Amino acid sequence: MRIKFFDPKRHNWIEKRISLLLPQRHLSFSLFLFMLFLLVPFIYPAQGSLIPKEILSKLKKQPSFETLLKDPDLYKGQLFLLGGMILSNDPLEDRTELLVEQRELSHSGKPKSSSHNKKSFYVISKDFLDPEIYTQGRLVTAYGTIRVSKHSEKKKIYLEARSVYLWPQFSPPAGGYIGIAPGFFF
Repeated sequence: MRIKFFDPKRHNWIEKRISLLLPQRHLSFSLFLFMLFLLVPFIYPAQGSLIPKEILSKLKKQPSFETLLKDPDLYKGQLFLLGGMILSNDPLEDRTELLVEQRELSHSGKPKSSSHNKKSFYVISKDFLDPEIYTQGRLVTAYGTIRVSKHSEKKKIYLEARSVYLWPQFSPPAGGYIGIAPGFFF
């Protein structure tokens, strides 16, 4: 006697359950696709920030960078969330120093891509930040305490970082791209 591996009479319950998930025969395929694309924005997870909400809430309350520059001694030791574009990376034995061109932060904590501001600050991290990864031109956001150092007549602002976030680079395909898809790109 030969054993059947798939007996349609015994496995009919699978077909019934799958048919509930598939579009009914009276529903046209184009209508099914339309409904699917209509539901995608509700199913697709919203783009959120990678920076914790507790830190982002402090961003709304902290003074502007210009205010910090006017009297940096007033804010010494306070926690700040600052960001911008890396100008240089100087790895030392016990720390890494990043020179960062300050940029305004968006609601998600990401530095805005363009800036007319030519002011800079230093980020000091106890961790080793690889110069091959933390390169010139990359966007970075750092959270930490303010320290001020006076060299000659100019005061330098240092952010002793508790955390440093390097934002991913977006590089479009070489030949460009053409496509139709639901969603928005920022």
